[in-house]
Amino acid sequence: MRIMSMTVAMLALSSASAMAQTPPDVSDLIGARAAGGETQLEARGYRFVTPNVVRDSKWSFWWSDRQRQCISVTTTDGRYAAIGAIPAANCNAAVPQAPARPSAQRDAISLVCIGSGSGPAAQSNSGYRYNSKSRKFEPEFGTTLGREGFSSDLEIDISGGVGRIHPSGKLVSPIHSGGSDGWWPIADLMMTPDRISGSYRMNGMNKPRFDYNRRTRIIRVRAATEFTGRCEEQ
Repeated sequence: MRIMSMTVAMLALSSASAMAQTPPDVSDLIGARAAGGETQLEARGYRFVTPNVVRDSKWSFWWSDRQRQCISVTTTDGRYAAIGAIPAANCNAAVPQAPARPSAQRDAISLVCIGSGSGPAAQSNSGYRYNSKSRKFEPEFGTTLGREGFSSDLEIDISGGVGRIHPSGKLVSPIHSGGSDGWWPIADLMMTPDRISGSYRMNGMNKPRFDYNRRTRIIRVRAATEFTGRCEEQ
């Protein structure tokens, strides 16, 4: 009776997984040969958890740390017949979990970013203009506001949900206030597994905002002066 009950439960779960929504990152694998499908799942960050066989179908769980996602894969006649997202608890029981760290350590991060940008700059112009009265070309001088490119770096320190930023070079406005030893406190700090964002007050008129993509390691600063760089997490 116990074996029959387990078989019935597995059949029900297999049918449910077939009706479950297929995650976009693996939807193209439906119909693929099992051997090639397993290689693709591993290449996309999934780990094999456990297999089961229900009549003519092979049914298995896969877990993705990157997506924080558990999927059920049904294989029939050597091909992937269905892939469905299922509750993470189905995989977590079989996947070793990293020990939890104190919240202060979990939120601690240090970034060193190097890149380039552009900012407003006065540009002197000179040339000649024809004077219809004197019927001569006369020298003319002027100043226009343009943009100037530069290379620079910045640092970010975050601990316990509080952050500070250290811009360098052209990222520091000629007129600035509110900093301490080159560091500015970060306001509106937001941290997720994928992104870190916030702003800082360079002066009353200049409040740059930054956005850091933790997957690509690219940071962008947007204000009168713009900057794009690549960061290393320390």
